[in-house]
This record gives sequence, C-alpha cells and structure tokens, in this order.
Amino acid sequence: MKPQNIRTLSLILSIVFYLLLGAAVFDALESESEVLRKKALEQRLNDLKRKYGFTAEDYRDIERVVLQSEPHRAGRQWKFAGSFYFAITVITTIGKYGFSILYLTSLCFRMFVCV
Repeated sequence: MKPQNIRTLSLILSIVFYLLLGAAVFDALESESEVLRKKALEQRLNDLKRKYGFTAEDYRDIERVVLQSEPHRAGRQWKFAGSFYFAITVITTIGKYGFSILYLTSLCFRMFVCV
C-alpha cells in the first residue's frame, strides 16, 4: 500500500473514531439532563392535574399545545444519533472555509480545542 493511501486511511479512521467519541461524550453529558427535565415536567403536569382537576380532554389539549411548542419534535435531542450529528457538524465547520484539512496535526489540535 502506498504511503499516501495509508495516511488517507489513517485520517479517515481518526475522524470516524473522533466522531464516535464525540457522540458518546455528548450523549453522556446531555442525555441525563434531558431525562431529568422530562421527569420534572411530568411531575409539574401531575401537580397541575391534581390542583385544577383536568379532564382527559383538557389534558390532551394541553399536551398538544406543549408538543407543538417543543423545538425537537423528533424526540430527545441528545440521544447518540443526535450527538453524532452534532459531532459531524462541529468537525465540518472547523478550518478555513469549511472542511479543508491540510495537516493532520492541525486538524487534531483544532478538534481538541473545540471539545
């Protein structure tokens, strides 16, 4: 195998590893806070239901309004897939004018600075 091909393959593998690592970090850091936020909202809703005596229809109306105002309609944002997408977004916006990698060391340095 040519040295250029080895360098290219190692660069690709490094980027994939970095993406997977970044996705795992974001998933670990952000996922728990989303779960806690959801539990707090559910508790608040139950308190309101008890306090004001919502009917099932009232509850569905409130739920519809809340779901329509939720910015992440696909569900929790910081699952592994969302974290992986964010990691891709981060590394593709690093560098001059988008995703231009001239030197592997420069890319690695910039990626670790962003994290």
